[in-house]
Amino acid sequence: MGPRRGVMTRSTTVAMNIEDQEPESPRREASPSERATIPEDENSQLRETVVALEGKVSFLESEISMLSSEMEDCRHVIQELTGAFEGNGIADMQREMEQMSIQIGLLQRAVSNAPVVAHDVGARLRIPEPKAYGGARDAKEVENFLFDIKQYFLAANVVDEARKVPTATMYLTGDAKLWWRTKYAEIQANQVRLDTWDLLREAIRVQFFPENVEYNARRALRKLEHTGSMQDYVKSFSALMLDIATCRRRISSLHLWRA
Repeated sequence: MGPRRGVMTRSTTVAMNIEDQEPESPRREASPSERATIPEDENSQLRETVVALEGKVSFLESEISMLSSEMEDCRHVIQELTGAFEGNGIADMQREMEQMSIQIGLLQRAVSNAPVVAHDVGARLRIPEPKAYGGARDAKEVENFLFDIKQYFLAANVVDEARKVPTATMYLTGDAKLWWRTKYAEIQANQVRLDTWDLLREAIRVQFFPENVEYNARRALRKLEHTGSMQDYVKSFSALMLDIATCRRRISSLHLWRA
């Protein structure tokens, strides 16, 4: 009895569940107008997609054409460069560079050997050359020559000691030139050293500066009298004082040069 009752109970429950379920309503078919609308929307989307694809294809074709043109230009450039470096191209370039280097060197020499000029308010003025010295044993003439040479170095911008000595000796004439030729032979024999302007200047003073300049100047100063105009008296007094001062500087330089 037990098992059968259980079976009946399950059957009854299933039957009740079937009765409780409502019957499904039948599916409504689409109307003819709705069936016509659906394909039309799909066709519109397809047309839009096709138009977009055609635009992209046209853009890509334009880009491809541009790239092809650029590649063709690159190919021509590569061919030209290849032709330039083939055969004697590199050798020709080296020869041209060597010729340019030679021309630059010639221009530099021409500029360095050009006459020295000074710029004065935009005008190109030629620097006056110092007066030559012939070996006169006169204190004023010796000091004036040395002073003019120093001023010429400043105006002509001669700063290299190797150029100062040859430049200064070019303005020696007469006995001074003979003295320099003797000194130059001694320099070549490494017997003396006169490779700077200071050494050359003191050597000229030692050789050509007259003796007893200070003694004679002091003696003349004691005898100086005011007999003419005041201008003449001041001029004579200044000249004697300059001789004394020059002699003192010469003695100091002489001791330093000999040391």
